[in-house]
Amino acid sequence: MYYTGSWRWFVLFFKGEFMNIVMLRGNLARDPEIRVVGDKQTSVANFTIAVSREFVKANGEQDKITSFIQCEAWDSGAEAIGSSFKKGDLVMVEGSLRNDSWEKDGVKHSTLKVRVNNFAKITKTKRVEKSADTTVAF
Repeated sequence: MYYTGSWRWFVLFFKGEFMNIVMLRGNLARDPEIRVVGDKQTSVANFTIAVSREFVKANGEQDKITSFIQCEAWDSGAEAIGSSFKKGDLVMVEGSLRNDSWEKDGVKHSTLKVRVNNFAKITKTKRVEKSADTTVAF
């Protein structure tokens, strides 16, 4: 998935009864963990994206809150993420929010994570500034 800057697709999804869509843009907080599960040897990648939100406090001071979001990708997506993503990479993912729950030693646990459907590595391009000394011939 590549972000084009258009939100027209959002209106199409909104016409449905329910929505569970998550889009995140942030940096990988650690290298993806790849493992193989089940009889069919299905690949799964687990990784964390650090997403920051900057804001101005009531007193005018700048502040930033960073959230660390757990993500999970399966099958060929997991393999692609495992081979191309590394800690610090700027990425964008689209998926759905999932609640996983389990019981261990009689204690119930649960966690929220993003089940990744589409993803992209974002590469920053360097801006080339034109020098004032540049002469252009006509």
